[in-house]
Amino acid sequence: MIEVEIKLPLFRRSITERALTDCGFKAGNLVKESDFYFTSDFHDFMKTDEALRIRTCENFTTRETTSFLTYKGAKLDTVSTTRKELADIAREILISLGYKKLYPVTKLRQYYHKGRMTACVDQVESLGSFLELEILVDSPEQKESALQSIEALLLDMGSSLKETTRKSYLSMLLSKGSPD
Repeated sequence: MIEVEIKLPLFRRSITERALTDCGFKAGNLVKESDFYFTSDFHDFMKTDEALRIRTCENFTTRETTSFLTYKGAKLDTVSTTRKELADIAREILISLGYKKLYPVTKLRQYYHKGRMTACVDQVESLGSFLELEILVDSPEQKESALQSIEALLLDMGSSLKETTRKSYLSMLLSKGSPD
């Protein structure tokens, strides 16, 4: 699976949420996601532009909490944060294999859905608000079409790809300095 995604810093969250609704998106679940990233002495994920994390998701709509392991490959282009993504479960296995936890990323995320596209309005602890737009595709050949759909929505909302960032939340937090 390939996740075609962009990330846009937000300055007026309520205006963005209204614009999504005006564009036909329907509100989904409100969740709190806590991501714990891992690295090791034998594979530095930051240097290879990959991500290995355990995400714990507290769903405020269903009152359920789940955790799962994901691996995100290196970015596939110079415009978006499109990556290959794999998911599974196994915190203790990672620690037993010598992986070390990095700084956690915690965000309050409101999901919106329209067709194949998912919009997430995030409030990230210590960073602020962001809009993530993503479409999951099965093959690299579908990536460009998905990115064009995302760009068209951005333009409809009065933004552009030039305003997006390719930095992950983890990279942004690490650039601010080490956690307390």
